[in-house]
Amino acid sequence: MSGLRRRLVSVAAATALLGGASVPAVMLAPVAAAHSVLIATDPENGSELENSPEQVELTFNEEINQNFVTVTVRRADDSTNRVAGDPTVDGDTVTAQVEDLDPGSYTIGYRVTSADGHVVTGSSVFSVAGSEPGAGSAESSQTNGGATDPADPEDGAADAEESDSDGGINPAIWIVGGLAIVLIGGAFFLLRRGD
Repeated sequence: MSGLRRRLVSVAAATALLGGASVPAVMLAPVAAAHSVLIATDPENGSELENSPEQVELTFNEEINQNFVTVTVRRADDSTNRVAGDPTVDGDTVTAQVEDLDPGSYTIGYRVTSADGHVVTGSSVFSVAGSEPGAGSAESSQTNGGATDPADPEDGAADAEESDSDGGINPAIWIVGGLAIVLIGGAFFLLRRGD
């Protein structure tokens, strides 16, 4: 009878370990995948406007922390920021008023903090009629570790602790994966010992 009892205790412990391995994965997976993404800009990326816009608007897929927002509008040949005042945040939309823009190509640079605490940087370009087209018609970019931050030209590289590269894996996934392997290994050991 003691052999059967030992086997039942081993199975119960293994079940508890396997259940414990799944809980952190379920709890942390949504957090790891919840980075903000820029979904629209006004003016649109690559567009040419007849007149200077009064404001630029950035729309993300989730709410933005209003305390940590930087938006710049700079001409391709001049580093002067053409944003007038501080940007405003309304849920998932960031709006910045701009000065009257002369004809030329402009880059909207942004650095925001998403609801999950991750810093997201990127840029979008547009031009005002009378400029030479094609001066920097890059696609809008997301977080980029190691690239120049368009919202802060003095910042030579993005802070590695604050931003994740598109191809990188969140450290939380590595921790959860390692914990799951340890717990599954422990469950396997207990089941084998019960035999």
